Amino acid sequence: MKSASLSSLLLPVLLLGQLSLCASLKLTRRVAVGSAVGAAVSQGLPPAAYALEQDGMTYEVLQAGDTSSPLPQRAQQAVVDYTLWIEKFEGKQIDTSKGTTFPPKLPSPFTFAVGVGSVIKGWDLAVKTMHVGEKRRIAIPSSLGYGDKGVGPIPGGATLFFEVELLELKPLKLSAKQQEWLDSHPE
Repeated sequence: MKSASLSSLLLPVLLLGQLSLCASLKLTRRVAVGSAVGAAVSQGLPPAAYALEQDGMTYEVLQAGDTSSPLPQRAQQAVVDYTLWIEKFEGKQIDTSKGTTFPPKLPSPFTFAVGVGSVIKGWDLAVKTMHVGEKRRIAIPSSLGYGDKGVGPIPGGATLFFEVELLELKPLKLSAKQQEWLDSHPE
């Protein structure tokens, strides 16, 4: 197998900010990123963090997922672990699925239907581009989070800082009525 240098594997990722490159190659960002991360991992190189933008959000891949696994489909149940901070990463922690000591809370991964509005728009947009096993840090602007009004301890206009790991995708099983609803309510 021909070995590749880390710089040759990262070059496509570094160029992702240039939309013309992606358009000329007819690649979406997630395909290009998934290919670069997958190539680095298959070469035995450690997954690196990639600062990228998607739909107004900034994210970095902390851990590559299984690029042979499918991306989530709309309405598919995704199981994630997450931690939420406001102000900055490692700032004021607001919530986590990983459990806490005070107040006592056992670890409990969060399950939701992707792309149907059951979570904030930023989560729908980010998780639908992740592979199982992938871990990201995502900065979500208030326009894709809780907006100008906020909710609970999250003030209006707050940028949300999440660390999200996609643990599992449940098999997609929709009734005819659910499929009809999806068809009549496009994303």
